[in-house]
Amino acid sequence: MFQTSLVAALIGFGLYFDHEAASAPASQTLAGLHAELAREHAAPEVQQVAAWAVDSLDHAGLPFVVIDKARARLFAFDPQGHLEGSAPVALGMPPEDGPAAPATPAGRFVADPQLSARSDGIVWVHANSVVSLHGQDRPIADGSLHVASNFYRDHFNPLCWKESVAYVLPEALPWQQVFGPSHLQGGLQITLAQPAPRKPYEYP
Repeated sequence: MFQTSLVAALIGFGLYFDHEAASAPASQTLAGLHAELAREHAAPEVQQVAAWAVDSLDHAGLPFVVIDKARARLFAFDPQGHLEGSAPVALGMPPEDGPAAPATPAGRFVADPQLSARSDGIVWVHANSVVSLHGQDRPIADGSLHVASNFYRDHFNPLCWKESVAYVLPEALPWQQVFGPSHLQGGLQITLAQPAPRKPYEYP
């Protein structure tokens, strides 16, 4: 009986320390992510979505970007969730006196490497919606996004033939409504209430 209890206790301690070892890097990653985004003066919504994507592994271990349409800024992250850089992003604008450009849709998009190769840019798709990203040396088209050519070359040229994820933040709705409460798992302390100001992501 004593030996059985001892074995059970040792297994319990082992599982506990395995859990602690696994959660420690995640906590360190989130703390580092918070510091990186704070240095870039990222909006609370950007910090919340990036932290949620990393903590829930919603980005599936792929490189990802968070696009803040309201402030016209893009944040690029590596597969581990470390911030690689941020840059102003130009939304597709119509020619002077021309028709209004279609609004860039908000939501979660996954890159299509074949479409990206054909468009000479990054093309993220979701259902019937498409978001494309190009360097500023390319002509600006309706609905496309553009960043400085050197930023695109450094951070996005390597992704043209790979999958990645883009989170395009809504301009009016709370981001939780766009990405859906079904994604919010793992006991994350994220406020789902609608009224502003919304509480920021609470880092461990």
